[in-house]
Amino acid sequence: MEVCMEEQICKIEKQGDIAIMTLTLDNILWDDNQQLKKEFTSLLDGGSKNIILDLSKTTYISSVVLASFVYMLKRAKESGGNLVICNINKRVEEVLSITNLDKVFDIARDKEEAISRFSKRS
Repeated sequence: MEVCMEEQICKIEKQGDIAIMTLTLDNILWDDNQQLKKEFTSLLDGGSKNIILDLSKTTYISSVVLASFVYMLKRAKESGGNLVICNINKRVEEVLSITNLDKVFDIARDKEEAISRFSKRS
């Protein structure tokens, strides 16, 4: 497992051709946003096209971070892959629902379900 950036905004694990990006911060705010995008971009540049964004440790995301999630989804699809979000709590789920982003993102209950979403696409 590799740790992202110096501030440990996330941890990366690879499972076959799937990269699992587990965000390690409770609250993801404006300051964390650029690091998050850089780490995601480096995964894509490194050949990982199918990425799971695990929010199990995250209880709050800012609107700027939501925009980054949309950017990440777009970039993953442009590279021929996809982004699946998993392990969201009620608060994040409500934000995604209010913004209708729950209809844009592929949201899985947990990592296992997220991994199976990629298996179904193969």
